Amino acid sequence: MKKCMLGISLLLAGISCTIAQGVEFNGYMRNSVYAYSAPEEIGSDKTELHTRLYQTLSANVIFNQLGGWQLHLAGRALTDLADSELDNVKRFRAYRLSVSKKNLFNMIDLEIGRQFLHPGVTLGSLDGLNLNIKPLKWFEWQVYGGVETHLLRAAKVYAVDEAAVFGTQLKFKRMFKSNISLVYLQKNAQSETQWQLAGINFSNYSIKHLLVLTQAHYDLVNSRLHRLYLSARYQFSPKLLINAYVKQQYPQIYNTSYFQIFEVDRYLLSGFNVVYQLTDQYAITGMMQGVQLKEGYGNRFIAMLSDRHGSFGLVYETGDLGDQMGALFNYRYRIMRELTLNLSIDYTRYRFEKRYDYENQLANAVGLSYRFLKHWNIQLEYQWLQNADFKSDQRVLNHISFVW
Repeated sequence: MKKCMLGISLLLAGISCTIAQGVEFNGYMRNSVYAYSAPEEIGSDKTELHTRLYQTLSANVIFNQLGGWQLHLAGRALTDLADSELDNVKRFRAYRLSVSKKNLFNMIDLEIGRQFLHPGVTLGSLDGLNLNIKPLKWFEWQVYGGVETHLLRAAKVYAVDEAAVFGTQLKFKRMFKSNISLVYLQKNAQSETQWQLAGINFSNYSIKHLLVLTQAHYDLVNSRLHRLYLSARYQFSPKLLINAYVKQQYPQIYNTSYFQIFEVDRYLLSGFNVVYQLTDQYAITGMMQGVQLKEGYGNRFIAMLSDRHGSFGLVYETGDLGDQMGALFNYRYRIMRELTLNLSIDYTRYRFEKRYDYENQLANAVGLSYRFLKHWNIQLEYQWLQNADFKSDQRVLNHISFVW
Protein backbone atom coordinates (compact mmCIF):
# COMPACT_ATOMS: atom_id res chain seq x y z
CA MET A 1 0.00 0.00 0.00
CA LYS A 2 2.82 2.40 0.88
CA LYS A 3 4.45 1.70 -2.49
CA CYS A 4 1.13 2.34 -4.25
CA MET A 5 0.57 5.69 -2.51
CA LEU A 6 4.22 6.68 -3.10
CA GLY A 7 3.77 5.94 -6.80
CA ILE A 8 0.62 8.04 -6.95
CA SER A 9 2.35 10.92 -5.14
CA LEU A 10 5.30 10.82 -7.57
CA LEU A 11 2.91 10.72 -10.51
CA LEU A 12 1.00 13.76 -9.24
CA ALA A 13 4.24 15.61 -8.54
CA GLY A 14 5.52 14.87 -12.02
CA ILE A 15 2.31 15.98 -13.67
CA SER A 16 2.16 19.14 -11.54
CA CYS A 17 5.63 20.11 -12.75
CA THR A 18 4.47 19.96 -16.36
CA ILE A 19 1.30 22.04 -15.94
CA ALA A 20 3.26 25.16 -16.80
CA GLN A 21 4.41 23.47 -20.00
CA GLY A 22 1.03 23.38 -21.73
CA VAL A 23 -0.60 20.54 -19.79
CA GLU A 24 -4.15 20.66 -18.37
CA PHE A 25 -4.77 18.48 -15.34
CA ASN A 26 -8.08 17.81 -13.57
CA GLY A 27 -9.58 15.13 -11.37
CA TYR A 28 -9.85 14.18 -7.71
CA MET A 29 -8.26 12.15 -4.93
CA ARG A 30 -10.42 10.64 -2.19
CA ASN A 31 -9.69 8.85 1.05
CA SER A 32 -12.64 6.86 2.43
CA VAL A 33 -13.24 5.00 5.68
CA TYR A 34 -15.99 2.36 5.81
CA ALA A 35 -16.71 0.67 9.17
CA TYR A 36 -19.22 -2.16 9.63
CA SER A 37 -19.80 -5.39 11.59
CA ALA A 38 -20.11 -8.75 9.85
CA PRO A 39 -20.57 -12.35 11.11
CA GLU A 40 -17.25 -14.11 11.72
CA GLU A 41 -18.65 -17.13 9.86
CA ILE A 42 -21.82 -17.78 7.87
CA GLY A 43 -24.68 -18.37 10.33
CA SER A 44 -22.60 -17.27 13.34
CA ASP A 45 -24.01 -14.84 15.93
CA LYS A 46 -20.53 -13.49 16.64
CA THR A 47 -19.62 -10.41 14.66
CA GLU A 48 -16.32 -8.87 13.71
CA LEU A 49 -15.68 -5.18 13.17
CA HIS A 50 -14.28 -4.36 9.75
CA THR A 51 -12.67 -1.02 9.04
CA ARG A 52 -11.87 -0.56 5.38
CA LEU A 53 -9.70 2.21 4.00
CA TYR A 54 -10.11 3.17 0.35
CA GLN A 55 -7.82 5.46 -1.63
CA THR A 56 -9.31 6.56 -4.95
CA LEU A 57 -7.68 8.51 -7.76
CA SER A 58 -9.34 9.82 -10.92
CA ALA A 59 -7.43 12.12 -13.25
CA ASN A 60 -7.44 13.40 -16.81
CA VAL A 61 -4.32 14.94 -18.36
CA ILE A 62 -4.51 16.90 -21.62
CA PHE A 63 -1.22 17.48 -23.46
CA ASN A 64 -1.93 20.60 -25.51
CA GLN A 65 1.60 20.77 -26.97
CA LEU A 66 1.15 17.21 -28.30
CA GLY A 67 -1.97 18.02 -30.27
CA GLY A 68 -4.48 17.41 -27.48
CA TRP A 69 -3.67 13.79 -26.61
CA GLN A 70 -5.20 12.81 -23.27
CA LEU A 71 -4.24 10.39 -20.49
CA HIS A 72 -7.01 8.98 -18.29
CA LEU A 73 -6.45 7.35 -14.89
CA ALA A 74 -9.01 5.93 -12.46
CA GLY A 75 -8.20 3.40 -9.76
CA ARG A 76 -8.71 2.38 -6.16
CA ALA A 77 -6.65 0.74 -3.41
CA LEU A 78 -8.18 -1.05 -0.39
CA THR A 79 -6.89 -1.92 3.07
CA ASP A 80 -9.05 -3.95 5.49
CA LEU A 81 -7.75 -3.55 9.06
CA ALA A 82 -9.49 -6.82 10.04
CA ASP A 83 -8.11 -8.81 7.10
CA SER A 84 -4.39 -8.56 6.40
CA GLU A 85 -4.49 -11.35 3.81
CA LEU A 86 -6.36 -9.58 1.01
CA ASP A 87 -4.94 -10.63 -2.34
CA ASN A 88 -4.14 -8.10 -5.04
CA VAL A 89 -7.32 -8.92 -6.98
CA LYS A 90 -9.40 -7.57 -4.08
CA ARG A 91 -6.92 -4.93 -2.97
CA PHE A 92 -6.43 -2.98 -6.21
CA ARG A 93 -8.99 -1.88 -8.80
CA ALA A 94 -8.11 -0.33 -12.15
CA TYR A 95 -11.24 1.29 -13.58
CA ARG A 96 -9.59 3.22 -16.37
CA LEU A 97 -6.10 3.54 -17.81
CA SER A 98 -6.10 4.77 -21.38
CA VAL A 99 -4.82 7.27 -23.92
CA SER A 100 -7.23 9.10 -26.24
CA LYS A 101 -7.24 11.63 -29.04
CA LYS A 102 -10.20 13.50 -30.48
CA ASN A 103 -10.49 14.73 -34.06
CA LEU A 104 -7.36 12.99 -35.31
CA PHE A 105 -6.94 13.84 -39.04
CA ASN A 106 -10.13 15.90 -38.55
CA MET A 107 -12.29 12.76 -38.60
CA ILE A 108 -11.21 10.16 -36.01
CA ASP A 109 -11.73 9.84 -32.24
CA LEU A 110 -9.75 7.00 -30.68
CA GLU A 111 -9.01 5.55 -27.27
CA ILE A 112 -6.49 2.81 -26.39
CA GLY A 113 -6.37 0.95 -23.08
CA ARG A 114 -8.90 0.19 -20.34
CA GLN A 115 -12.05 2.21 -20.95
CA PHE A 116 -15.80 2.32 -20.36
CA LEU A 117 -17.75 1.30 -23.44
CA HIS A 118 -21.44 0.97 -24.28
CA PRO A 119 -21.55 0.66 -28.09
CA GLY A 120 -25.32 0.63 -28.48
CA VAL A 121 -25.48 -2.79 -26.79
CA THR A 122 -24.40 -3.78 -23.29
CA LEU A 123 -20.68 -4.36 -22.75
CA GLY A 124 -19.38 -2.22 -19.91
CA SER A 125 -15.59 -2.07 -20.03
CA LEU A 126 -12.94 -3.00 -22.59
CA ASP A 127 -9.17 -3.49 -22.61
CA GLY A 128 -8.42 -2.62 -26.21
CA LEU A 129 -9.03 -0.10 -28.97
CA ASN A 130 -12.11 1.98 -29.75
CA LEU A 131 -12.28 3.99 -33.01
CA ASN A 132 -14.97 6.46 -34.05
CA ILE A 133 -14.57 7.50 -37.69
CA LYS A 134 -16.62 10.57 -38.75
CA PRO A 135 -16.14 11.22 -42.47
CA LEU A 136 -19.48 13.07 -42.78
CA LYS A 137 -21.61 15.19 -40.44
CA TRP A 138 -24.46 12.72 -40.69
CA PHE A 139 -22.45 9.48 -40.61
CA GLU A 140 -20.19 7.87 -37.99
CA TRP A 141 -18.58 4.41 -37.94
CA GLN A 142 -17.47 2.88 -34.65
CA VAL A 143 -15.11 -0.10 -34.54
CA TYR A 144 -13.76 -1.65 -31.33
CA GLY A 145 -11.93 -4.76 -30.22
CA GLY A 146 -9.81 -6.32 -27.51
CA VAL A 147 -10.64 -8.31 -24.39
CA GLU A 148 -13.34 -7.64 -21.84
CA THR A 149 -12.07 -6.01 -18.66
CA HIS A 150 -11.58 -8.25 -15.63
CA LEU A 151 -14.90 -8.86 -13.89
CA LEU A 152 -13.68 -7.31 -10.61
CA ARG A 153 -11.73 -4.56 -12.44
CA ALA A 154 -8.51 -6.09 -11.11
CA ALA A 155 -5.19 -4.78 -12.39
CA LYS A 156 -4.79 -7.71 -14.77
CA VAL A 157 -5.74 -8.36 -18.38
CA TYR A 158 -7.50 -11.45 -19.70
CA ALA A 159 -5.85 -13.48 -22.44
CA VAL A 160 -7.42 -13.21 -25.89
CA ASP A 161 -8.74 -16.78 -25.76
CA GLU A 162 -10.42 -16.05 -22.38
CA ALA A 163 -12.62 -13.04 -23.17
CA ALA A 164 -12.18 -11.66 -26.69
CA VAL A 165 -14.58 -8.90 -27.72
CA PHE A 166 -15.11 -7.05 -30.98
CA GLY A 167 -17.92 -5.22 -32.71
CA THR A 168 -19.06 -2.27 -34.75
CA GLN A 169 -21.76 0.37 -34.98
CA LEU A 170 -22.92 2.41 -37.98
CA LYS A 171 -24.57 5.69 -36.93
CA PHE A 172 -26.75 7.78 -39.24
CA LYS A 173 -27.56 11.12 -37.61
CA ARG A 174 -30.30 13.65 -38.27
CA MET A 175 -31.68 11.88 -41.32
CA PHE A 176 -35.34 12.78 -41.87
CA LYS A 177 -35.46 13.84 -38.20
CA SER A 178 -34.23 10.41 -37.14
CA ASN A 179 -31.10 8.84 -35.68
CA ILE A 180 -30.35 5.26 -36.74
CA SER A 181 -27.66 2.86 -35.50
CA LEU A 182 -26.86 -0.58 -36.84
CA VAL A 183 -25.03 -2.52 -34.11
CA TYR A 184 -23.08 -5.76 -33.81
CA LEU A 185 -21.31 -7.21 -30.76
CA GLN A 186 -19.48 -10.52 -30.38
CA LYS A 187 -18.10 -11.76 -27.07
CA ASN A 188 -16.11 -14.97 -26.79
CA ALA A 189 -15.39 -16.85 -23.58
CA GLN A 190 -12.85 -19.68 -23.39
CA SER A 191 -12.59 -19.57 -27.20
CA GLU A 192 -16.34 -20.15 -27.60
CA THR A 193 -18.86 -17.56 -28.75
CA GLN A 194 -21.05 -16.49 -25.82
CA TRP A 195 -22.80 -13.40 -27.22
CA GLN A 196 -23.39 -12.53 -30.86
CA LEU A 197 -25.89 -9.69 -30.97
CA ALA A 198 -26.96 -7.77 -34.06
CA GLY A 199 -29.69 -5.18 -34.34
CA ILE A 200 -30.91 -1.64 -34.81
CA ASN A 201 -31.40 1.38 -32.54
CA PHE A 202 -33.80 4.03 -33.87
CA SER A 203 -35.06 7.39 -32.59
CA ASN A 204 -37.42 9.80 -34.32
CA TYR A 205 -38.51 13.36 -33.47
CA SER A 206 -40.62 14.23 -36.53
CA ILE A 207 -43.64 15.25 -34.44
CA LYS A 208 -43.07 18.27 -32.25
CA HIS A 209 -42.65 17.41 -28.54
CA LEU A 210 -42.71 13.65 -29.32
CA LEU A 211 -39.66 11.40 -29.11
CA VAL A 212 -39.96 7.75 -30.22
CA LEU A 213 -37.26 5.19 -29.42
CA THR A 214 -36.89 1.64 -30.73
CA GLN A 215 -34.27 -1.04 -30.08
CA ALA A 216 -34.35 -4.50 -31.64
CA HIS A 217 -31.42 -6.91 -31.09
CA TYR A 218 -31.23 -10.49 -32.33
CA ASP A 219 -29.18 -13.23 -30.64
CA LEU A 220 -27.43 -15.14 -33.43
CA VAL A 221 -26.01 -17.75 -31.04
CA ASN A 222 -29.41 -18.89 -29.75
CA SER A 223 -31.44 -17.85 -32.84
CA ARG A 224 -33.94 -15.71 -30.93
CA LEU A 225 -34.98 -12.10 -30.45
CA HIS A 226 -32.77 -11.00 -27.58
CA ARG A 227 -34.17 -7.53 -26.88
CA LEU A 228 -37.09 -5.45 -28.10
CA TYR A 229 -37.66 -2.01 -26.57
CA LEU A 230 -40.22 0.58 -27.61
CA SER A 231 -40.85 3.93 -25.89
CA ALA A 232 -42.60 7.20 -26.60
CA ARG A 233 -42.19 10.44 -24.65
CA TYR A 234 -44.54 13.38 -25.22
CA GLN A 235 -44.30 16.86 -23.71
CA PHE A 236 -47.93 18.03 -23.58
CA SER A 237 -46.98 21.35 -22.01
CA PRO A 238 -44.11 22.86 -20.00
CA LYS A 239 -45.77 21.31 -16.93
CA LEU A 240 -46.88 17.89 -18.20
CA LEU A 241 -44.69 15.04 -19.53
CA ILE A 242 -45.82 11.47 -20.31
CA ASN A 243 -43.62 8.49 -21.15
CA ALA A 244 -44.76 4.97 -22.08
CA TYR A 245 -42.60 1.93 -22.82
CA VAL A 246 -42.54 -1.82 -23.33
CA LYS A 247 -39.50 -4.09 -23.20
CA GLN A 248 -38.98 -7.80 -23.85
CA GLN A 249 -35.53 -9.23 -23.16
CA TYR A 250 -33.48 -12.23 -22.17
CA PRO A 251 -31.05 -11.29 -19.37
CA GLN A 252 -27.42 -11.00 -20.47
CA ILE A 253 -25.50 -13.28 -18.11
CA TYR A 254 -21.75 -13.90 -18.11
CA ASN A 255 -20.52 -17.43 -18.58
CA THR A 256 -18.81 -17.19 -15.16
CA SER A 257 -21.92 -15.82 -13.41
CA TYR A 258 -23.53 -17.59 -10.46
CA PHE A 259 -26.88 -17.22 -12.24
CA GLN A 260 -25.78 -19.69 -14.90
CA ILE A 261 -27.11 -22.41 -12.56
CA PHE A 262 -30.67 -21.16 -13.20
CA GLU A 263 -32.78 -21.64 -16.28
CA VAL A 264 -32.91 -18.12 -17.66
CA ASP A 265 -36.09 -17.07 -19.42
CA ARG A 266 -37.18 -13.82 -21.02
CA TYR A 267 -39.24 -11.19 -19.23
CA LEU A 268 -41.78 -8.67 -20.49
CA LEU A 269 -41.81 -5.23 -18.89
CA SER A 270 -44.24 -2.42 -19.65
CA GLY A 271 -45.32 0.80 -18.01
CA PHE A 272 -45.84 4.52 -18.21
CA ASN A 273 -44.77 7.60 -16.22
CA VAL A 274 -46.52 10.93 -15.76
CA VAL A 275 -44.65 13.98 -14.46
CA TYR A 276 -46.61 17.14 -13.60
CA GLN A 277 -45.00 20.37 -12.40
CA LEU A 278 -47.39 21.60 -9.69
CA THR A 279 -45.50 24.84 -9.03
CA ASP A 280 -42.06 26.25 -9.73
CA GLN A 281 -40.88 24.32 -6.68
CA TYR A 282 -42.92 21.09 -6.53
CA ALA A 283 -43.54 18.26 -9.02
CA ILE A 284 -45.56 15.07 -8.76
CA THR A 285 -44.69 11.82 -10.51
CA GLY A 286 -46.92 8.80 -11.05
CA MET A 287 -45.61 5.47 -12.38
CA MET A 288 -47.23 2.18 -13.21
CA GLN A 289 -45.16 -0.84 -14.18
CA GLY A 290 -46.02 -4.43 -15.00
CA VAL A 291 -43.66 -7.39 -15.37
CA GLN A 292 -44.42 -10.81 -16.87
CA LEU A 293 -42.16 -13.68 -15.81
CA LYS A 294 -42.41 -17.41 -16.15
CA GLU A 295 -43.48 -17.50 -12.48
CA GLY A 296 -46.35 -15.05 -12.94
CA TYR A 297 -47.36 -11.42 -13.42
CA GLY A 298 -46.83 -8.49 -11.08
CA ASN A 299 -47.65 -4.78 -10.93
CA ARG A 300 -45.93 -1.85 -9.29
CA PHE A 301 -47.43 1.58 -8.61
CA ILE A 302 -45.33 4.54 -7.48
CA ALA A 303 -46.49 8.03 -6.45
CA MET A 304 -43.83 10.63 -5.67
CA LEU A 305 -43.72 14.27 -4.60
CA SER A 306 -40.43 16.06 -5.19
CA ASP A 307 -38.76 19.45 -5.04
CA ARG A 308 -35.22 20.68 -5.50
CA HIS A 309 -34.22 19.24 -2.10
CA GLY A 310 -35.47 15.67 -2.58
CA SER A 311 -38.57 13.49 -2.80
CA PHE A 312 -41.08 11.38 -0.89
CA GLY A 313 -42.76 8.39 -2.52
CA LEU A 314 -45.07 5.45 -1.88
CA VAL A 315 -44.62 2.09 -3.62
CA TYR A 316 -47.33 -0.55 -3.92
CA GLU A 317 -46.63 -3.97 -5.48
CA THR A 318 -49.25 -6.59 -6.18
CA GLY A 319 -49.95 -9.62 -8.33
CA ASP A 320 -48.47 -13.11 -8.55
CA LEU A 321 -45.07 -11.89 -7.36
CA GLY A 322 -46.26 -10.48 -4.04
CA ASP A 323 -48.44 -7.91 -2.29
CA GLN A 324 -46.56 -5.26 -0.33
CA MET A 325 -46.35 -1.55 0.43
CA GLY A 326 -43.21 0.54 0.75
CA ALA A 327 -42.15 4.13 1.34
CA LEU A 328 -39.13 6.09 0.11
CA PHE A 329 -37.80 9.40 1.43
CA ASN A 330 -34.69 11.23 0.29
CA TYR A 331 -33.88 14.78 1.31
CA ARG A 332 -30.91 17.09 0.88
CA TYR A 333 -30.84 20.43 2.69
CA ARG A 334 -28.13 23.09 2.70
CA ILE A 335 -27.72 24.24 6.31
CA MET A 336 -25.04 26.73 5.39
CA ARG A 337 -23.25 27.60 2.18
CA GLU A 338 -20.59 24.94 2.79
CA LEU A 339 -22.61 22.46 4.93
CA THR A 340 -25.27 20.11 3.54
CA LEU A 341 -27.47 17.57 5.38
CA ASN A 342 -28.60 14.33 3.68
CA LEU A 343 -31.33 12.02 4.98
CA SER A 344 -32.80 8.89 3.35
CA ILE A 345 -35.36 6.34 4.57
CA ASP A 346 -36.43 3.17 2.75
CA TYR A 347 -39.22 1.03 4.17
CA THR A 348 -40.06 -2.13 2.23
CA ARG A 349 -41.62 -5.54 2.63
CA TYR A 350 -39.87 -8.47 1.04
CA ARG A 351 -40.07 -12.22 0.72
CA PHE A 352 -37.24 -14.73 0.30
CA GLU A 353 -37.48 -17.39 -2.38
CA LYS A 354 -37.91 -20.17 0.19
CA ARG A 355 -39.80 -18.15 2.79
CA TYR A 356 -43.49 -17.44 2.29
CA ASP A 357 -44.05 -15.02 5.16
CA TYR A 358 -43.52 -11.35 4.46
CA GLU A 359 -40.99 -9.48 6.56
CA ASN A 360 -40.59 -5.77 7.26
CA GLN A 361 -37.35 -4.00 6.44
CA LEU A 362 -36.27 -0.48 7.35
CA ALA A 363 -33.10 1.07 5.91
CA ASN A 364 -31.97 4.56 6.90
CA ALA A 365 -29.06 6.87 6.32
CA VAL A 366 -28.19 10.33 7.56
CA GLY A 367 -25.15 12.27 6.43
CA LEU A 368 -23.37 15.60 6.36
CA SER A 369 -21.29 17.10 3.56
CA TYR A 370 -18.96 20.01 4.25
CA ARG A 371 -16.93 21.93 1.67
CA PHE A 372 -13.96 23.81 3.05
CA LEU A 373 -11.15 25.79 1.48
CA LYS A 374 -11.27 25.76 -2.33
CA HIS A 375 -10.72 22.14 -3.31
CA TRP A 376 -11.57 20.09 -0.20
CA ASN A 377 -14.78 18.30 0.70
CA ILE A 378 -15.61 15.97 3.60
CA GLN A 379 -18.65 13.67 3.85
CA LEU A 380 -19.84 11.61 6.82
CA GLU A 381 -22.79 9.18 6.65
CA TYR A 382 -24.32 6.87 9.26
CA GLN A 383 -26.40 3.92 7.97
CA TRP A 384 -28.54 1.41 9.81
CA LEU A 385 -30.73 -1.47 8.71
CA GLN A 386 -33.35 -3.61 10.45
CA ASN A 387 -34.96 -6.80 9.11
CA ALA A 388 -35.64 -10.39 10.13
CA ASP A 389 -32.01 -11.47 9.74
CA PHE A 390 -30.26 -8.30 10.93
CA LYS A 391 -31.83 -6.82 14.06
CA SER A 392 -29.31 -4.01 14.04
CA ASP A 393 -26.91 -3.53 11.12
CA GLN A 394 -24.98 -0.28 11.53
CA ARG A 395 -22.34 1.22 9.25
CA VAL A 396 -20.30 4.41 9.03
CA LEU A 397 -18.94 5.86 5.78
CA ASN A 398 -16.57 8.80 5.52
CA HIS A 399 -15.05 10.52 2.45
CA ILE A 400 -12.37 13.19 2.32
CA SER A 401 -11.92 14.48 -1.23
CA PHE A 402 -9.50 16.82 -2.96
CA VAL A 403 -10.85 18.08 -6.29
CA TRP A 404 -8.84 20.15 -8.70
